[in-house]
Amino acid sequence: MQTKAETTKTLYLTGCILIATIAVVLLVTSLGFFIDQHVAAWQFPVSFVAASAIFFITAKKWYNQQLVFIKSFFLSIGLILLSLLIAISFYDITYDGQSYHMEGIYQLKNGWNPFKASLPDTVNMALYINHYAKGVELPQSTLYSLTNRIESGKATNLILLFGGFCLTTAHLFSLGKISTKKSLLIGTIAVLNPVILNQLLSTYVDGQLAILLLCFFVCSLWIIREPHTFNLILLAAIILVVVNIKFTGLVYVVIFTVGLLGWLLLTKKRTLFTKVICTTMFAGIIGTCVIGYNPYIINTMKFQHPFYPLMGKNKVDIMTHNMPGGFERRAELDKFLISFFAHSDNVMTGNQKSIALKFPFTFNKTDVVGSYQVDTRIAGFGAFFSGIFILSLALLFAALWQSFKGKTTANSANWLYIIGIITISIIIIPEAWWARYVPQLWYIPLLVLLMIELNAFGKFKTIMFIIYCAFLLNIVFMLFGLRYNVLMSSQINAQMKELKGFKEPLEVQWGSARINRVRFNENQIPYKETDLSKSTGVQSIICSDSKFTLPTKTSNY
Repeated sequence: MQTKAETTKTLYLTGCILIATIAVVLLVTSLGFFIDQHVAAWQFPVSFVAASAIFFITAKKWYNQQLVFIKSFFLSIGLILLSLLIAISFYDITYDGQSYHMEGIYQLKNGWNPFKASLPDTVNMALYINHYAKGVELPQSTLYSLTNRIESGKATNLILLFGGFCLTTAHLFSLGKISTKKSLLIGTIAVLNPVILNQLLSTYVDGQLAILLLCFFVCSLWIIREPHTFNLILLAAIILVVVNIKFTGLVYVVIFTVGLLGWLLLTKKRTLFTKVICTTMFAGIIGTCVIGYNPYIINTMKFQHPFYPLMGKNKVDIMTHNMPGGFERRAELDKFLISFFAHSDNVMTGNQKSIALKFPFTFNKTDVVGSYQVDTRIAGFGAFFSGIFILSLALLFAALWQSFKGKTTANSANWLYIIGIITISIIIIPEAWWARYVPQLWYIPLLVLLMIELNAFGKFKTIMFIIYCAFLLNIVFMLFGLRYNVLMSSQINAQMKELKGFKEPLEVQWGSARINRVRFNENQIPYKETDLSKSTGVQSIICSDSKFTLPTKTSNY
């Protein structure tokens, strides 16, 4: 039977392989773009083998027994195959996913080289596909090339979720102070961050950012405790991916890297400080100048700002129409507090909804429905998060007071330092009221719980039990989103199955969801594009604004 130490190493290596695979895919595809190579089916499996080889060699002395590595290798394969199976079984039913994320995946798979050319305006939302970071779309396009099923790209969400869970639980196991059940509970809550869970079956990118920020924290703790080369390689892999997920990823990497380096200086770990600064600088340069050549270098050269089109010459305002009515006149702190203490709902300009404040731990139907939407704007961390956060702050102050009386303030200062770095990363974001922009907020109450667990403050068991239960209830509400996707995917499958029965072409108008043409092609459904604005008998493709008419009478969906 495998010991707990061996289980810890197996989980940790599995997490390393899964995350490094995504980083190697990014590096391989990006280097290929410089020499006019395109996305291809071989890139993902070759990157997996390369990532596995890196940790087989560099971590050999640490895991000690080859059987541990073999288990990690095959567990990684199993998790990747499971991720692909789940991804292919469900449709991305989100607006952003169908309008431009999947379009970018399609264009990359079909020969677009973003380092050499820009997509024309005839491509749906070409502005954002051309100029946004592509750290999610590139690995997803390699999976699409491998399977010829565009929905398979979503597997990277699950691959990283499994990787994050393995790293987190492995670290908790390694501490030796928390029971196995409690470690699994904390690890589960950590990776089921609402931003992650709600975007799991979509091609949105914020969930992947949330997972990898968690991985950055965990990897930093491993490096401080065990400064082996393979831990530094994992840190570099995380940075390569994070800076290319979205623009805020680059900002967060800078803040958290400065926080890690500051910690090493304060604790006088000067040798490790040198290793970490070399690792992070190298990864940062490769991440922004090689993998991130598009967008960072191209945007800077053409539009004088790496974050174009959100900043720089001819910048585009994407926030005004996304804000709830009245937010444009409020201060950043006001917006954050209103969103924090409100019922969970997707309130935005023009959708006839309004913000309703509430007492913590209360909820209604609006909270249930609002909790599982993919980009809930108000109280996006769920119905109970405001209560969880307030209780965790009370718990933090009580623990600090007890620590002060026991004269163990040095340990408490360490925890305050970590929480302080995360807090800084949140308050610098102007739109911190929107959960998808600050997914790391979810981890602050978890850090408080972890602090109490590790320091064995026995007086707080009741409060901790309430917080754990509230976390789990919060997650249960989010799971309704998976149920909704199951229902919608089954309806789309039924619709596609019926449309396959027509030999004559359907007249279609794709609207913003032009990616439906790919789904039609995969299902061998004949079609011809036309303007249906004046047609009769027009029907919709489920969960999109794509329209079609049938050559003969059939069910009206």
